[in-house]
Amino acid sequence: MGGNRLLPPQSDRLLPAIPEVTRDRLDLASAVGWVLAVAGFMIGSRTIADNSFLTHLATGELILDAAAVPTTDPYSLLGNGQSWTVQSWLVSLVYAVADRQFGGWSIRVLHGLVTLAITRGLWRLTSPARQLLTRVGLVGLTLLVGTSLWTPRPLLFGLLAMVVVLQVAQGMRPRWWLLPVFWFWVNAHGSFVLGAVVLGAIALGAAIDTRAVPRAELKLVLTAAVGCLAGMIGPLGWRLLWFPLHLLGRGDVLEHVAEWGSPSFRSPVQQLFLVSLALIAVGASHRAGWRALLPALVFFVAGLMAARNLGVGTIVIVAMMAPSLQHLAGSVDGATRGRMPRLVVGMAAVVLALALWATSRGTVLDLEEFPTDEVTWLDARSLVADSDVRLLQRDYVGNYLTLRYGPEARVFMDDRYDFHSRDVLNDHAALLLGGDMAAVVDRNGFDVALWATSTPFHRWIEAQDDWEIVRSDESWFVACRTTSAVHDRCTPSYRPLE
Repeated sequence: MGGNRLLPPQSDRLLPAIPEVTRDRLDLASAVGWVLAVAGFMIGSRTIADNSFLTHLATGELILDAAAVPTTDPYSLLGNGQSWTVQSWLVSLVYAVADRQFGGWSIRVLHGLVTLAITRGLWRLTSPARQLLTRVGLVGLTLLVGTSLWTPRPLLFGLLAMVVVLQVAQGMRPRWWLLPVFWFWVNAHGSFVLGAVVLGAIALGAAIDTRAVPRAELKLVLTAAVGCLAGMIGPLGWRLLWFPLHLLGRGDVLEHVAEWGSPSFRSPVQQLFLVSLALIAVGASHRAGWRALLPALVFFVAGLMAARNLGVGTIVIVAMMAPSLQHLAGSVDGATRGRMPRLVVGMAAVVLALALWATSRGTVLDLEEFPTDEVTWLDARSLVADSDVRLLQRDYVGNYLTLRYGPEARVFMDDRYDFHSRDVLNDHAALLLGGDMAAVVDRNGFDVALWATSTPFHRWIEAQDDWEIVRSDESWFVACRTTSAVHDRCTPSYRPLE
C-alpha cells in the first residue's frame, strides 16, 4: 500500500466545500450541521480494520493491472477459476487508484468525506423537524449507531446513496437524480435493493393515505427502476442486478455470519436502535401518514432481522419521522445569525483541518487482529501462497492473505459468502462451530493449519497423532501434518533461503 505522505499541495480539492460564511446565508442550524458533519468525518476516517476492505482493495489492484474486472475467482484454493461477481468493483477501483496516486491515507480521507456527506445530507433531511435540539438528537442518534456500523468499506457508499434517495423522496432533490444515483449504487454495493424497497414502501404508504394511485411516488419508483437497469451499463452487466437475489438465496449460510444474523441487543449501539421505535411511536401519535410510517416500520423490522441493517434502518427512520416531530417542545429553531454561527463553523473548520492532518500522518490499516507474524513465519518457509501447499485458515484471515499475496493467496475461505461453494461454507462452519473436523481436514487434504488458539479446532488438533503444532501463542497456532510432503519445512532443522 502507498505510504502515509503529508497532504500534497493539490490535496485541497479533497476538502469538503464549506459554505460561504456570510450574515445572509449562515445561521446557527447550518453551523451546527457542519459540526455534526465533522463528527461524521471523524467516524468514517478511522484506521481501517475491516477485513472485507482488504479484499476490496486487492481486487481494485487486480482491476488496475488487468484493465478489466475479474469475472472468475483469482484467490481461492478450492474455487479458483469459478464464476465470481465483483459486486463492488467500482469502489474497489476507486480504492486502488487513490492508493496508487496519493497513498493509503487518502482512502481514509475518502471514507471520512463520504460519512461527512452522509451526515450533512441527513441533517438536511431533519430540517422539517424545525427545532434545533430535536434535529441534533435525531442526527446524534444516527451517528452513535454509526460508530460501529459505518465500517470503512463499500457499504458507506450505499448509505450515502440511501440518503440521496430519501432526499429525492422528500422533495429536496429533483427526481432525475435517481438515475445516476442508482447506476452508481448498482455498481458500488449490493444494498441498492434497499433503495428500491424504501421507495416502494413510500409509494404503498402514500396509496394507503390517499386511497388513490400515488402518481408522484410511482414516478419515483419507475425512475429508480430505470436507474437500476442503467446499472447494467458497465463491465458486469446483468450480473450485478442478479447478485442480491443470489445472496439472499443463501440465507441458511448467512445466518451463521454475525452481521447477517439477528442482533442480540446486548451492545449499547444495538440498544440505541430501539430508540427508533420510540420515534415511530411519537410520529404516529402526531398523525404521521403511512407514507412515512410504512417505510420506517419496514426498516425497523429489517434491523430486527439482521444486524447489518441497523445502520441503514436508523437513517431511514430518522428521515421519515422528522416531519412529524416538528411540534416537539423547544424554542431554538436555529435561525440565529451573526457572530455565533460564524464562530461555530470556524471551529468546525479548524477541527476538520486537524483531522485531515492527523489522518494523513496516521496508520492506514489496523492489522492487530490478524496473524501477521504467523503468516510471515509461514512465508519464510514457503508454506503460504504456494501451489504445493494446502493451507487451512478461517475466513477473515483469508481476506488478509488476498491483500498480501493477491492472486497467489490460495485461501481456503474468506468472507465472500456469495462466492464460496456450500461445501466450503459448511466445512468452515464445522471447523469454527464444531462438527466432523476429521472429515473436513481429510477431504480437503490440508498440509498446514493456521487457526486461533483456545478454540474447538485447536483442541482437536492437539489430540491428533498425525498433526504437530509447530508454533503457538495466546492468539494463534500453526500446525503441520506429519505425513505431508511439505512437513520438512515445518521442522526446526529447516533453514529458509535468505
